[in-house]
Amino acid sequence: MGVPYVVRKKVDMTSGERKELWYGVPRKLQKRGGVNNKELAAWMEKTSGFHRGQIEGILTEMVANILQMLSLGESVTIDGLGTFQTALTSAGFEHPEEVTPGKVSVSRVYFVAHPDFRREVKKIKCVRIPFKYYMPESMLTKEMTKVDIEQEREEAGVEMWGEETGE
Repeated sequence: MGVPYVVRKKVDMTSGERKELWYGVPRKLQKRGGVNNKELAAWMEKTSGFHRGQIEGILTEMVANILQMLSLGESVTIDGLGTFQTALTSAGFEHPEEVTPGKVSVSRVYFVAHPDFRREVKKIKCVRIPFKYYMPESMLTKEMTKVDIEQEREEAGVEMWGEETGE
């Protein structure tokens, strides 16, 4: 399987002239917030040998402890995943003693993915959601319908092949 995408028309101004081109973009139906702790823990339970409740507890404690470490001015690195760090901001002042704690705040929390993690994510293939599921029928062309049918046949062939070999 791959990351699902839809095709949308966008304006391209990079050449200095207005061109409307088609682009693959993330599907709009994606649930905000994605997979939550309970769902992630249930998934991890199947693959790790740990109980779901233990995993949920660890995830909750991890968040609380990352927050604590960031509040102490530390960055937090999770091996193989990446690093959490904060950025600070304040207004500019004429004299250093004017830069007091009440005038400095956290402006952002950054997550920088570990290079190996980023590399593996970039290897994930993408799969187009068939046009018929999101394009108005009046916009569907013969070519779009044809590639939808071809995609469905390919997916059915992959499923049958996987079943025959036990994969």
